[in-house]
Amino acid sequence: MNRNRVCLFIFSAVMSLLLVYCGLYIYLFSTPSFKILNNILLSRIFPFVRQPRNITAVGLLEKINLVNLVNCKKLFDGDYIEMNKTYKLLETFKPKPITDTEYISMTKSCDSFLEKRGYIMRSLSSVEETFPLAFSMLMYKDVYQAERLLRAIYRPQNIYCIHVDRKAARDVKDAMTSIASCFDNVFIASQLYDVEWGTISVLDAELSCMRDLLDKHKSWKYFINLTGQEFPLRTNYELVKILLVYDGANDIMGGPTSKWQNRWAGAGTPPHGIRPMKGGTHILANRDFVDFLVNNRIAQDVYNWTKYTIIPDEIFFNTMNHNSQLGVRGQYNGSIPPNEEMYFSRIKIWTYSLGADCHGEIDRGICIFGIGDLPLLKTRKEFIFNKFHWDFQSFTLDCIEELYFNTTRDEYLGIKDFNTSVYETALFVKYKIQ
Repeated sequence: MNRNRVCLFIFSAVMSLLLVYCGLYIYLFSTPSFKILNNILLSRIFPFVRQPRNITAVGLLEKINLVNLVNCKKLFDGDYIEMNKTYKLLETFKPKPITDTEYISMTKSCDSFLEKRGYIMRSLSSVEETFPLAFSMLMYKDVYQAERLLRAIYRPQNIYCIHVDRKAARDVKDAMTSIASCFDNVFIASQLYDVEWGTISVLDAELSCMRDLLDKHKSWKYFINLTGQEFPLRTNYELVKILLVYDGANDIMGGPTSKWQNRWAGAGTPPHGIRPMKGGTHILANRDFVDFLVNNRIAQDVYNWTKYTIIPDEIFFNTMNHNSQLGVRGQYNGSIPPNEEMYFSRIKIWTYSLGADCHGEIDRGICIFGIGDLPLLKTRKEFIFNKFHWDFQSFTLDCIEELYFNTTRDEYLGIKDFNTSVYETALFVKYKIQ
């Protein structure tokens, strides 16, 4: 009898403790910090339990190239001691990339490749899932750098076209083709060009991807063109939040014509009463506008005229966006002359001397960002920064990548959100064709 009472007492005590524990667990689980702790505990205590791929905080953390040799936070803060320490380290530090042949070998098992490289294979939020994006990427070398860019921007609801320069090395083509084969929504452009800067071939490569993206995916909302030597400053969640504010507006730079008359002086009179515009080759454009560029007869006539201009890819998109009489959704329709400060698609610094605007190195007048530029990059509002080389002051890419994935994690956990107010006041958003 006494033994039964003891057993009953023990049973009651255990059940009471379990109820208290469950109640406490449910209460605490709503806090972000406890979610992180819970995921860590689960992965350590029950390592044999496969966590849902890419959806837990730990899953995201495991996908970051954590930077152990330097303190990225201090570098972003411009800490003088950490900067000097990093510069000293870079004198002897040699980063080891994944080679093209290693990528070809790794992608023989796509599941293993995706797991090892840490691709995010879920949408992470409903707002992202219902707002798919289309990307093109033009590249001809450095598969390692291009793949790290793809890994950062990849989400399963988006679609990606990679244009590999026709003159690229065979290993580069094979490696990128092998990587693309591991995804349903990543593909190599159906028509490849031998791309030469300053010629119509740059524009041809972009339009090739645009056509494929329109054909292969029927519901993407915005198009963003990239090169393999760029990296995002905004997460996918932040991009979507901004583009929802844009509400169809195109983010395509277009400058006054008088300064650039020489660019089209030898091309003859533009067709259809078009007023030429000069801008950058980097664009964010809504789907209707991209469809117009690819399929409309007027756009085709302007393209044919553009062939005879100097650096056509800096004229075609920009001219088409800033001739509002065409009446295409998203075009700029304002009376205020457009200028570079209006736009957010890229930060790209043209300079011929190192100093306040560039702390890296200069290649043909363009700043190749280095670790000294990290404080600036952290504060900028642009979507993408251009450009960098993975093997020049490699911690620049490492730290930007770490910040990018940490921000993605914090957004997923609900402990960080994004303020879009600066984008809401942009003139091209206010004065857009609906």
